[in-house]
Amino acid sequence: MEAEPQEPGLRFSTADIPITGSDGRAKSGALCKARLLRILLLAIVVSICGGCVSIPITIAEKKRLNYTYNPPYGVESEQFLRSLQALRTGMRAGNQAELLENGDGLFPRLLEDISKAQRSINLEIYIFDSDETGTKVARALAERARAGVEVRVLVDSWGARLGHLEAELTDAGVKFREYKPVRLYTLYRLNHRTHRKIVVIDGKTGYCGGFGFDRRWQGDARNPSEWRDLAVRVEGPVAAQLQHIFLEDWLHTTGEVVHGDAHFPDIPPCGDMMAQAIGSSRTDQASMSKLMLYMAIQAARQRIWIANAYFVPDAQIRKALIQAAKRGVDVRAVVPGPNIDFPFVLYASRYYQSELIKGGVKIYEYQPTMLHTKAMVVDGIYSSIGSINFVARSFKNNAEANIVIYDRAFARTVEQAISKDMAQSRQITIEECKKRGICAHLREFWSSLFSENY
Repeated sequence: MEAEPQEPGLRFSTADIPITGSDGRAKSGALCKARLLRILLLAIVVSICGGCVSIPITIAEKKRLNYTYNPPYGVESEQFLRSLQALRTGMRAGNQAELLENGDGLFPRLLEDISKAQRSINLEIYIFDSDETGTKVARALAERARAGVEVRVLVDSWGARLGHLEAELTDAGVKFREYKPVRLYTLYRLNHRTHRKIVVIDGKTGYCGGFGFDRRWQGDARNPSEWRDLAVRVEGPVAAQLQHIFLEDWLHTTGEVVHGDAHFPDIPPCGDMMAQAIGSSRTDQASMSKLMLYMAIQAARQRIWIANAYFVPDAQIRKALIQAAKRGVDVRAVVPGPNIDFPFVLYASRYYQSELIKGGVKIYEYQPTMLHTKAMVVDGIYSSIGSINFVARSFKNNAEANIVIYDRAFARTVEQAISKDMAQSRQITIEECKKRGICAHLREFWSSLFSENY
């Protein structure tokens, strides 16, 4: 789920469905009726478009999505660390990590690393635009390719809009491919997207987060045009795990087996952080995306702080969050507010707010701009940052990637970032949920019916 372009079958303007007022109340009278009519009409369109897209997936889907995991130990224990082998990769020692906030934190660092690449650059991204931001990244990649560096770029066919930049990249020697190209004869797989945001440089340095390459990720979240987001830069053995995740989709797309020291160098320990890269895809027999979140939530003993762009958790995740709150865990979620790029997701998210708040979960709606972060920190030691949202699309359909850092100092930086977001958010109360009015409640109910499409 991203902004522009939006997900298949769900192209609507935010002007079509206004947000409720700052007091949380829906408007009344004829205006309310007119808005309600538009909502009902749009809901019908969603059911037709979204439903038609999803039918083939539902028929073919064999993935298990509900799990049993009730550990007697907490996130801080050795048992939990060993249990993370269930996510295939397991924790690796000897890493260092840096939290990057917004475009001002990400792009200077990323462009510098690209400019210093000596042997290889592998990049997988959902949104790659031909605007000024995308052009800077593309030309940095092209320059390295002309210098003899092996550069591979894999973009999502639905999300990327490179225009003339594609020719610039290929002319420079970049190996450029689209992930599952959208054609008339491939509409049956329209929902099968790569939502990963991965950059691996020389096999030793990796980036992962919620970022895209267009103007919305520029700046420092100072206004609604500059999105709020987090990314992580890693060095060490975990970069090899991130490389493997990229090469999974590259191999599927091209058939090329990428190999050699340029991509898999010997990586000695370069820090004291434990880290793990987690990939999830539609063809997994279990959802690594959901399992990563669920295991940490179930093992939490002190606090769970979440910042997530599209927060429509399924019944099992909602139950896990509420159970955590009932056992004394401080559970908080920062989600987008009025500046969300896709209002239907906000409405669906609000439909479940009463249930969560009554269960002890604190919900905050971020006010300054679109919050595009996908982060969670648990018990002051476990931090997860990447592309995974709390929605069915991330759990079932998309190719996703997150990096987990198991380190107290790094967790503090993530908590500080989320705390800063809370300070610029409005905490939602149960009283506010009740006062939204019939139009708002119907809008939220209808939006929740299509949660499988978000």
